[in-house]
Amino acid sequence: MDKWIRYIRCGLTCLIIVGFLPADLEALQVQNNQKYTYNEISYATILDEYEAFYKTDFDTKISVVVDGLTVEEALREIADITGMKLTYRGDIMERKEVTLVNNKISVSDALDYVLQGTKLDYLFSRDGYLLVYDSEEELLKIQAQEEISGTVTDAQSGETLPGVNVIVKGTTTGTSTDSDGAFELTVESLQDTLIFSFVGYQTREVPINGRTEIDVALRTQAIAGEELVVVGYGTQQRENVTGSIKQISGDDIAEQAAVQTSSALMGKISGTQVIQNSGQPGENQGTIRIRGTGTLGNSNPLVLIDGVEGSIDDVSSSDIESISVLKDAAAASVYGSRAANGVILVTTKRGLEGRVQVGYRGFVGWQEATRQPEFVEGKRFMELENIGATNLGKDPIWSESYIQEWENNYQSDPDNYPNTDWVDAVFSAPGFQQKQNLDISGGNELIRYMGSLTYDEENGNIPNFSFKRYSVRLNTDVTVSEKFDFAVDLNVQRGDRREPAEGLNHITQDAYRVPPVYAAQYSNGGWGPGWNGDNPVGNVHEGGITMNESSKVRARLNASYQPAEAIEINLMYSPEYQAGFYKRMRKQFEIVDPNTGEVVSIHPSKNELSQNFSRNFENNINLTVDYDQSLENHNISLLGGYEFIHFRTDYFDAYRDNFPLQDFEQLNAGSQSNMQNSGSAAEWALQSLFGRVNYDYQNKYLLEANVRYDGSSRFTEDNRWGIFPSFSAGWVISEESFMETAEFISSLKIRGSWGQLGNQQIGNYPFASVVNLGQNYIFGGNTVTGGAQLDLANANISWEETTTLDIGIDASLFNDRFDFTFDYFKRISSDILLQLPVPRIIGLNAPFQNAAEVQNKGWEFEAGYNGNIGTDFSYSIAFNLSDVNNEVTDLKGAGPFIDGNEIIQVGDPINAIYGYESDGLFNSQNEIEEHATQSGQVAPGDIKYVDQDGNGSINSDDRVIIGDPFPSFNYGIDLSASYRNFDVSAFFQGVGSRDVMLQGDAVWALWNAGKIRTWQADDYWTPNNTNASYPRLTQTTSHNNFRATDYWVYDASYLRLRSMQIGYNLPTELTSSLAIRNARIFFLGQNLFTLFDDLPQGVDPNVPNGTSGAYYPVTRLMSVGIDIEF
Repeated sequence: MDKWIRYIRCGLTCLIIVGFLPADLEALQVQNNQKYTYNEISYATILDEYEAFYKTDFDTKISVVVDGLTVEEALREIADITGMKLTYRGDIMERKEVTLVNNKISVSDALDYVLQGTKLDYLFSRDGYLLVYDSEEELLKIQAQEEISGTVTDAQSGETLPGVNVIVKGTTTGTSTDSDGAFELTVESLQDTLIFSFVGYQTREVPINGRTEIDVALRTQAIAGEELVVVGYGTQQRENVTGSIKQISGDDIAEQAAVQTSSALMGKISGTQVIQNSGQPGENQGTIRIRGTGTLGNSNPLVLIDGVEGSIDDVSSSDIESISVLKDAAAASVYGSRAANGVILVTTKRGLEGRVQVGYRGFVGWQEATRQPEFVEGKRFMELENIGATNLGKDPIWSESYIQEWENNYQSDPDNYPNTDWVDAVFSAPGFQQKQNLDISGGNELIRYMGSLTYDEENGNIPNFSFKRYSVRLNTDVTVSEKFDFAVDLNVQRGDRREPAEGLNHITQDAYRVPPVYAAQYSNGGWGPGWNGDNPVGNVHEGGITMNESSKVRARLNASYQPAEAIEINLMYSPEYQAGFYKRMRKQFEIVDPNTGEVVSIHPSKNELSQNFSRNFENNINLTVDYDQSLENHNISLLGGYEFIHFRTDYFDAYRDNFPLQDFEQLNAGSQSNMQNSGSAAEWALQSLFGRVNYDYQNKYLLEANVRYDGSSRFTEDNRWGIFPSFSAGWVISEESFMETAEFISSLKIRGSWGQLGNQQIGNYPFASVVNLGQNYIFGGNTVTGGAQLDLANANISWEETTTLDIGIDASLFNDRFDFTFDYFKRISSDILLQLPVPRIIGLNAPFQNAAEVQNKGWEFEAGYNGNIGTDFSYSIAFNLSDVNNEVTDLKGAGPFIDGNEIIQVGDPINAIYGYESDGLFNSQNEIEEHATQSGQVAPGDIKYVDQDGNGSINSDDRVIIGDPFPSFNYGIDLSASYRNFDVSAFFQGVGSRDVMLQGDAVWALWNAGKIRTWQADDYWTPNNTNASYPRLTQTTSHNNFRATDYWVYDASYLRLRSMQIGYNLPTELTSSLAIRNARIFFLGQNLFTLFDDLPQGVDPNVPNGTSGAYYPVTRLMSVGIDIEF
């Protein structure tokens, strides 16, 4: 048995020599620093001239007489007898004596006998050579010195790829490509296989096959037919996807360096609208709408992070591997009642086999408002305010003598003659921002890990506005056996958002309204009165702080068992704990006399402290069973699963005021006379069964069916369960034989889908009759705690349903260099919850009922091209465009529902802008007299409104739809190029149509004793300027011109350079000397400029619709950063 084991071992060694010994072993003499001697012929000559060596084919019997000879002499004797040519290294022979006398022994047995007890072994060649060598360890030592080198490039563009992982399959031996895409690796065998992997590219296994130079081209997942796309509870090959799904890589998100991941999606995905209308630190996330707004309530999409619901802004952009957006019912119906508004699947990075890799990415920058309005200075303000007052028949507010006095003294005595730039005084901070990320990953066949630590910091341009977040993530995969795998993930996060206690709305609106002739701060450091004691600058610096702290811990444990090759069972459990702490300490500060320094007043009238603590706990359990089988041309995949989710929240809050020591910010330090407290809790649960069937024939004809059966505790038992099915089909035309001549078509597929989804985001238990406590009353002269039912319940309330139809085409042309996708969709949301009117005699608020219906229909188009010029220059361009039309189609005979300047009525978009249609300005008293009567004091220069009903009077019945706040024709243009070590990318994002109505301090000059903007002052109506853009000036609070009218509705369409990045990869010669594999420095700019909008000066097109000036403007960021890989 030992002999056969030895034969097998030597047979394997034979293959090793043929495939792995270098063509020139004399080079190894130098590497080993040893001197090799050969008898008759060198190793190199043998490998050059003979095909293979073998061990077991020499059974020829010979007669051997060896008596007291050395091993070397005995080998020579056998070689002479057989006629073989003996080859060996001279220094390996042992001085051992051998005696063998046998007249009928095979050659192999004779050699085995001679070499027994030594470290030597032998091989034969088919051409008569006998090779004796010093054991397998000698060969392995030689083999370990084999150097493999090569370059990795992008298969489409030809651009070299830095940072690609190169691993010897089945080992932990590996390396990564440098900044030029080159790699060098020492292997043990030239018959090993190398594994090349890189984020955003398909992993590729390449056999070495005896080569020492290997160049590899990787195909990007963005257009590769074999790309795995993340879908509900699994993955699918892109070529087999029949639903409408868009997947983008984490690199596309990370390169924008966004603190809020949602904002990084803006313009990236067709059919996915992201509106970011605030630049406030920590509150600058985007509002996401997938294919329009489908309900009157919560329209946010379902976001799943590694299969568990969460907020997309809770994931650091550096941790994201990919994001998939499921747009239609075929893609999303497996999530049933949670998927009516679309689904976003976030997959985080995981470790790969290979060497430990450490990466650092960080940037620092400064931000400022993209636009700020300009206001007139003190003298001009007083002159115009006088005009506004006299236009209404009032006396001038400022005397000519004071105006002249002010002009003579405002520069030398700003305390008594202020000329305050309130915008500059409020927005006075530099807006420092930074993001730091450190990650480490690696592993082997048994365990793989990825850990990251991220720190985000944003400081506003208004002092004391800030946001900080600390995130730790650890993803671990453990392979127990061929059948068992485990994953253990942990994510810990801590956030801290702060702002002045007076609140954003009050502070920014005051900055845009307080006139310049009021002082903010005197030269002695004391605070001025602002406007009637309301000083936004004092509020920012000394008015106290509102603090929002949040902590979150989420774990995810997943066990995978494969009982058979075609079956996989996954069990996942994810607990999550969140805690929130809110504290608002509103402090008083002194208003002083500028000359004496004496305290004139204290603002606000009292100090106060509010605190709130909340905690949430959620359990998520799901079990899935996958079955995949292929029978000749038939491929079938089955998925079945169960999911259970339980959520509970608890909170309490407390309040006190009149703190004698306001810097001691504890509740016990406040007065007990007005102390308050409250608390409550809520919980709900969802239980589900779901399944999916995928079938394809010859990878050409594709079918998919999904179904989910959801039960929600939010409904009564009779209405608790709902079924949500979907069906889809696809035809891969490019796989047909008649397409073989169309060589320019790489892939062509048409697809269609239909399905239904649900919406359970309707609040907690609206079917129940609830008694509201705290309805106190007076009994016997004392206050008694009471309770009452305030709302009428509806036990028949059920799911909102969404039915979606989608038809699409996917194509890739010219060897995958050009690809495009087009979709047409129609989405109808029915049984939407609505409060229909009830008779007042009931005495309760109207209940919610399943009544409304909303339709969204539209189309989406995406296209991209990758190319290169020569070997040094590569480029790419991507474009997406989409449009969606939103319409309320049914209100069960009720409505319209008017809320201020918004309306919900059949035939128009949800929350359409509602007001008066204007017909220019009155230019004479005669025009006024001939026109329908308008309320208030109307004079030439005022806005003329259209009498819609022709009754001769302008009233509320004349209001009509005057604007659509939904963005239409959303588009994005992504450009990138690289030349040698340099790279540049630019991303443009825009909206083709969107209406925005401004009011109050955002657009009305001198409204409510406010100030006036320069564009208004330069072009207001006068008898000599009848074609003015602004009506006549009026200094008042309520007036004919201060109404909701299309005169104040602006076109907010725009094109914006959303981000631009310029990078440089440091030379390898420099980085290698610093033990760095790759280093890249970059400049990043965000929201650099905006074109084509028609808004007034200083107003950003992303301003909230209907604003009165209480908003934090969108910001521009300029930053520098570095990427390092060790």
